[in-house]
Amino acid sequence: MGDTVLATAVEVEKLSFNPKRITIQWSDGHRSIYDAIWLRDNCPADRDSSNGQRLVDIADLPEDPAIGAVSHNSGSAVLITWRGEPKSSWFSLEWLRQHCYCDQHRLSRKRQPSVWRAGQSGELLWVEYAELVASKRAHARWLRAIVDQGIAFLRGVPCHKEQVLEIARLAGYVRETNYGRVFDVRSVPNPTNLAYSERGLGVHTDNPYRDPVPGVQILHCLEADNDGGESLFVDGMAVANELRARDPKAFEMLARVAVPFAFRDNCADLRAERRLLELGPLGDLAAVHYNSRSICPFCLPADELVPFYHAYRKFALLLRDPQLEFRVKLHNEDLVAFNNRRILHGRTAFSSGSGRWLQGCYIDWDGLLSNLALIEAKL
Repeated sequence: MGDTVLATAVEVEKLSFNPKRITIQWSDGHRSIYDAIWLRDNCPADRDSSNGQRLVDIADLPEDPAIGAVSHNSGSAVLITWRGEPKSSWFSLEWLRQHCYCDQHRLSRKRQPSVWRAGQSGELLWVEYAELVASKRAHARWLRAIVDQGIAFLRGVPCHKEQVLEIARLAGYVRETNYGRVFDVRSVPNPTNLAYSERGLGVHTDNPYRDPVPGVQILHCLEADNDGGESLFVDGMAVANELRARDPKAFEMLARVAVPFAFRDNCADLRAERRLLELGPLGDLAAVHYNSRSICPFCLPADELVPFYHAYRKFALLLRDPQLEFRVKLHNEDLVAFNNRRILHGRTAFSSGSGRWLQGCYIDWDGLLSNLALIEAKL
């Protein structure tokens, strides 16, 4: 069946339709196609006028809706009437362009992260705490850096116990775990976790044995150590990209095969299976899960065990590459917040009698994204 062509105004050069779809040729040369089932599912009349939530379920809609006619209102909106239904749907042209679901627009809506290496550490954001609390623009800039670069720092955060919770409140919602709402990273006798010792720790992500894995970690330095205790940070996205370029088969193996992680003490018994490299729907890296202290013996098919170890070791060696590892000495009143599913962190060893003391907490990723969206909208 041929398309019926409608003349339109403003930013639409041509609008055509048939029972199965509408096609819009925009004035900038872009072409959008909207399928009838998608348009019927997104009918504005089927949403609550006060909160925008959907009033119908897909099972309430016709299985195969058909467009009967299309008209436009002064070039600003499109009216669709549906065959076999006493119903019509108004769509603004602005809304249709904003929600075009072609490949180009789907990819452009996904903000690309800023991947970094050790040599680019000078580009990482440091903000004064006083500026953060006084300026919405500084607040948004700090949260945006955590989203885009995976990490951001604060200076001048008062050295009060549980001050980290005040920072967490500015970022999102605290995730309480078996370690509590706040945890103290300091050397203690007979630690249940090596993080509470004076040992150096290789870079890792926290709590891969938990479901879900905490999204953001915040660490506030209450007492620095003059003898060791440097903090280490690695952008897991940069490492994954490097592995993908050097050894695509190793990358594919770590992105496909899940392995077990576990943690157990007198208060908790936590277990989960994770892929070391977790991919998103478009094949991009969504998360890194790497913690050699809590990884369990692998139970893999015989033909995959050795290749997996090969890939696992390659990734581990890349994590130690000095060109990828950023070292920084946190001083009293310094604070760092980072994406725990992207940024790996560790430390050098320090003297057990030094009094080195960081206080930390976890927050959920969705709360941070929500706060950032609200602040940026106001700005």
